[in-house]
Amino acid sequence: MSNANSRTVPPRRLWWLGAGFVVWCSALCALYAVHAIGCAFAWSGGGLRTTLFGVLVLHLLVVGWMWRNFARSGPDPLFSPTGAFLHVAIFWVTIAAFVSTVLVLAPPLLLTPCL
Repeated sequence: MSNANSRTVPPRRLWWLGAGFVVWCSALCALYAVHAIGCAFAWSGGGLRTTLFGVLVLHLLVVGWMWRNFARSGPDPLFSPTGAFLHVAIFWVTIAAFVSTVLVLAPPLLLTPCL
C-alpha cells in the first residue's frame, strides 16, 4: 500500500547498489596494474609496497566516504517504502564492498612483491 503523497524511486538511484563494488573492481585493476608495472621496471620492494598500499588506501577512502554518506543521510520520506528499503540495501552493500576490499586486496600486500 502506498501513500498518495509518495513517489516511486527514480531508476538513477539504483546505480548506488553497485557503486561500492565498482570501486572494489577499480582497486583490483589498479593494484594489479601498479604491481605489474613495478615488477617490470624493477622498483624497489619497499617503494612498490608503499605505492600499492597508497592505492589501496585511496580506494578504501572512496568506499568509506560512500558508506559515511549513506550512514548520515536517512531515506528520503518522499519516496515509497521501496525507497527506504533501497537506502538500507545500499548502506549494507557498501559495507560489504568495504569489507571485501580489505579482506581480498590487503593480504597480498604482505607477500613478496616480485619474484
